[in-house]
Amino acid sequence: MAVLALPAMRSLLRRALPLLIAAAALFLALRGINLSELATMTKDAPLLPLLAFSGLMVLINCAADTLAMYYVFKWFGLSLRFTELYVIRAATYTLAVINYHAGQLGIIGYIHRVGKVPLSRASAYILFIVGVWVALLLMFAAGSLALGGAKAAALLPILVMFFAGLVVYSLLLTWPPRFLLSGPPPVSAHERLALRLWRRLWRVTHKLWEPLYQAGIKGHARALLIRVPHLLVLLSWHFVALRCFHIDVPVHIAMLYLPVVFAVASLPISVQGLGTSQVAAKYFFTEFAAAGEESVLAYSLSMTAIATASNLIMGFLFLGRGTRLGLADMAESAARGLDSAAEVAPVSALGAAEDRSPPAETGGESVPVSSRS
Repeated sequence: MAVLALPAMRSLLRRALPLLIAAAALFLALRGINLSELATMTKDAPLLPLLAFSGLMVLINCAADTLAMYYVFKWFGLSLRFTELYVIRAATYTLAVINYHAGQLGIIGYIHRVGKVPLSRASAYILFIVGVWVALLLMFAAGSLALGGAKAAALLPILVMFFAGLVVYSLLLTWPPRFLLSGPPPVSAHERLALRLWRRLWRVTHKLWEPLYQAGIKGHARALLIRVPHLLVLLSWHFVALRCFHIDVPVHIAMLYLPVVFAVASLPISVQGLGTSQVAAKYFFTEFAAAGEESVLAYSLSMTAIATASNLIMGFLFLGRGTRLGLADMAESAARGLDSAAEVAPVSALGAAEDRSPPAETGGESVPVSSRS
């Protein structure tokens, strides 16, 4: 009975943990805050113009996000329609609000079915896109060390680790070890479980690494550049919101600090970055707010609410078209396939669990994002 209850308990913990983290972070952010002043700051802000502006920006943001995805997929050799990808991306906004991973599964399922690529390769493409986004945020944040003042010094350990990891990653892309380029040898069903687990990890690492290696340094650089418009849209949106709450942060400082707030909010450890993004915003922007911490929290909480509501509305507007394109089924089949592949199975079943997809056809083989001479 206890064995049967264990998976259910793990599932419950996975779902409850982001809520607990959000509640704890929000408690820290609101500690010592005058709630009546916070309510007054929110009420006195020009919310209607901000909502109207946000309605426009969420459409542009989705377009910039989709554009970056579209070109990355195109460079990987996938033939997709931009309008169709836009619909799928917009519809997954609702899924992402409910469950972050569900939104990613929707995109994975779409490129798996329409692009005719295995789930492991589709997952690697999404991993590539997420990694590029995080790298871009940290690169912008790195400028704060030179221009951001004393508070930016808190980022130094993180940025040192990031750039050290970036150097190692670049070296691996240029001179990869042989085991990353070739899959593990076949194993016997009679071998020890530890060896089967090691081969399994090797196989998964190889499948995830292959598209990243094919992209190369040039492909990563191109993916970073095509992602810049998406970041600029978000920076413009939040800069206007900061001004609406009388937070007079200079433009160049906002461009350095906001990516840090975005990075914190993007971490899948709380619900929609609730709590964690407020802690980050309070730390970086309080000194620029004449009314103090209350106006910063009013800005941050309002933008979290606006972004969440915008994503939900955007998702519901496009959910019908996404459903007609098979979004729900694609997300569900991707989840089933990836869950099956993640199970520790007997060796005889490992091959069947690799990818629940047909062999790649003409569009299934990945084309290098940058040609290697």
